[in-house]
Amino acid sequence: MKNKYNAFQILTKVYRHTLNAVPFSGASGILNYLVQGLFPAFSALIQARLFDATYSLTQGTDTLTIIILYGSLFVGSYAVANILQFISSITINAGIYERCTSYYNMKISEKTATLPLIAFEDVNILNLQNRAKDCANREILSQIYMSSTVIITKGISVISTISVLAAYNIWFVPISIFSVLPYFIVRILRGKEFYSLKKAQTKKTRRLDYLWGLFHNKQAIKEMRVMGFGEYLAQRWVETRDEVNEELWKQNIKDRKSMLFCDTLKIIGYGLSILLALFLAVNGHISIGVFGACIAAFKSMQESTKSFLIDLGTMPEKMAFANDFFEFLDLTEDQNGKRSIDGIKDCVLSNVSFAYPNSNDYALKNVSLTIHKGEKVVILGVNGSGKTTLSKMILNLYPPSQGEVRYNSILSSDIDKNSLYSYISVVPQDFVTYSLTLRENIAISDLKHLQDDALIKQALKLSGLKSLLNEVGSLGEQLGREFGGKELSGGQWQKLAIARGLFKKSELIILDEPTSALDPLIETEILQKFIEIAKNKTALIISHRIGLCKLADRIIVMKEGQICETGTHYDLMQKNGEYKRLYDTQEQWYRK
Repeated sequence: MKNKYNAFQILTKVYRHTLNAVPFSGASGILNYLVQGLFPAFSALIQARLFDATYSLTQGTDTLTIIILYGSLFVGSYAVANILQFISSITINAGIYERCTSYYNMKISEKTATLPLIAFEDVNILNLQNRAKDCANREILSQIYMSSTVIITKGISVISTISVLAAYNIWFVPISIFSVLPYFIVRILRGKEFYSLKKAQTKKTRRLDYLWGLFHNKQAIKEMRVMGFGEYLAQRWVETRDEVNEELWKQNIKDRKSMLFCDTLKIIGYGLSILLALFLAVNGHISIGVFGACIAAFKSMQESTKSFLIDLGTMPEKMAFANDFFEFLDLTEDQNGKRSIDGIKDCVLSNVSFAYPNSNDYALKNVSLTIHKGEKVVILGVNGSGKTTLSKMILNLYPPSQGEVRYNSILSSDIDKNSLYSYISVVPQDFVTYSLTLRENIAISDLKHLQDDALIKQALKLSGLKSLLNEVGSLGEQLGREFGGKELSGGQWQKLAIARGLFKKSELIILDEPTSALDPLIETEILQKFIEIAKNKTALIISHRIGLCKLADRIIVMKEGQICETGTHYDLMQKNGEYKRLYDTQEQWYRK
């Protein structure tokens, strides 16, 4: 993948976010590394003078006062550097790393909440989201902030120490540089390989998370226990984990071998520096004090240069991960129109086609449909016929690939969604079982009536849950075992979802397979009541069952993403087509 941002742009973003999240920790971290960068050269100069003063004292040519002065300066600078390091280690670990990790994860969550729902159907976006999370959790962005600071300060340290050594003998410079230069080359090469590996592993790591999540899902655990495939899924997880770890292990082995080669060259370089310093001292080119300082300064410079080159070499790898993070944050957010509507008079779909991301097949093909105010419309069809996708078009959750959807003659993309949704209530097929109180489970759809007991009880009655209130004791009782409340049956949870949809004072209510967990006869009873309550509403019921069709104003029959038939129950029975086939197949379910 070609990076969307260059290194300077990524650094600018990282610094801006870090200083925004932790201004004190961010600034103190930089200050500490600046001090640490100047310390080796200052230490080398003071050590050389201290050693020379000590030697001069033994020869009777210097005083103890000079030794005490240089000794105090050395100890004092060492103490200051260590105190700053101690303070900064706290601010860096707790601030720049821990708090920034939370900050970046929050940014991912905020971005996720603003993405169009269609984005979650796109595997490329899901992979990018996974890599963004990996970047945040592995503290890559905090590492970039600190590494860039280290690179600058270590660069200062290297240059200042080289200047000191070069003053003694120029040959110290090439020996020190060439003995650690391979670290830089290795880090660039291995960093690129590691990023490519992690990117290639995205699908596998997502599968790992998915399989692991199954063992924390109550419904999945129940099924795997009864059906006996728990060990199979566990083995799939182990195999995927081992495959991921094996690839990482091979990469790490390769990296360690490369670093061992670099360490060997570094040791050889240190040995050469000792021989050079010894040669210069024996031949009178440098003093004994300078000899000692040279050895200490050379080692310090090797470490600083090694750290500098390693951090510099790892930056391309980290930048690639950071690019993924910022690319995710830059994804196009859900676009909201600005026009408000005053009620829902009609909804018109004109030549609407829709294909899901990463798919060449259309889930909807050239669908045209008008839903009038007050109509009771059933959208009927077998599973996979396009019914639910059609409801998403009507709800303005997904934009059509072709064609247009209008409310009150206004293009749906131009309408403020909050304005639109204030008139719509929905009972989705995959409704949520909320581990909240009975009151909250119903009134959460219209919070301004949260304390209206009469309305809540009416919704319970209308949805066939009149006896539930007696079972749990009060509207304030907790539901669901998650927090020690009463657990409901699947049918009761579904009726509760219907009650929640009915509770909201909406003009259009959409029920997507609303009674799939209910007995067909109970389904008919509830839906008959629903039609009665919704007499002043526009109602759209999506189903593969025919229980309500006789009571509907209009039936729309879907097949392979298209409307194949439309009309009343009587009209469609006369046509002897798809509806008649479905009716004949299911008729016996509804006989009393």
